[in-house]
Amino acid sequence: MTNFRSLCGIFFLSLTFVGTAPAQKAVPAAFNAKDPIALYGTEMQFDIMRSGKKIGDHLVRFDTNDDKIVVNSASRMQIDILFFTAFQYRYDSRAIWRDGILNKLEISVNDDGTLFSMLADQQGSRLRLTRGTNSLDINLPIYPTNHWNAEVLKQDQVLNTLTGEINNVLINAAGYENVKTESGIIPAMRYTYTGDLINEVWYDDMGRWVKLRFKGRDGSVIEYVCRQCQGGMTSQMAQ
Repeated sequence: MTNFRSLCGIFFLSLTFVGTAPAQKAVPAAFNAKDPIALYGTEMQFDIMRSGKKIGDHLVRFDTNDDKIVVNSASRMQIDILFFTAFQYRYDSRAIWRDGILNKLEISVNDDGTLFSMLADQQGSRLRLTRGTNSLDINLPIYPTNHWNAEVLKQDQVLNTLTGEINNVLINAAGYENVKTESGIIPAMRYTYTGDLINEVWYDDMGRWVKLRFKGRDGSVIEYVCRQCQGGMTSQMAQ
């Protein structure tokens, strides 16, 4: 069976775009990484679209635990061809944040039968990444590619949660565009990633993540379209 990566490409690695914009490192003043619940509510929901057709869901849930913020993310995708399921994809992550710093991150991926996992633990001022028998220590702060945390816009490195690698990136602001949300059509700034990681991410003026777009290696356009990203009611995580 063809692997899902060969159809859509490893997430965030294959988008192309036209034009450039001046480097933009500003984060909306209203954004508060220490209290994402104040901006998002307790849950975010996105439809995952491939070339305009829904293929799955991406959900993010925020919880508090004493002085920590716990962020659980889940993606479920399935591509059907004729009368059978051709591809399935499952992604789960659990991150613990304290005072805006990543303390712990657990990743589990099942890419149509190909498994990947990663663990990251804070060790003083550094984060230790463990993938199988390999480990790597990196300086904090570092932001994973879960996108809800707009502080990532200040960075030139990110932790790719699908590969476990540190990606060097340049993040540019490319202008405001209208984005559909549960609150209606809103203006949102489009940011382009170039370098080791290539994609487009939209944030509103409060610093809330409202859209994601990238291109698979087969040329298909993958979009995360907001179903709930402005602080609405909650529902169950993907099963």
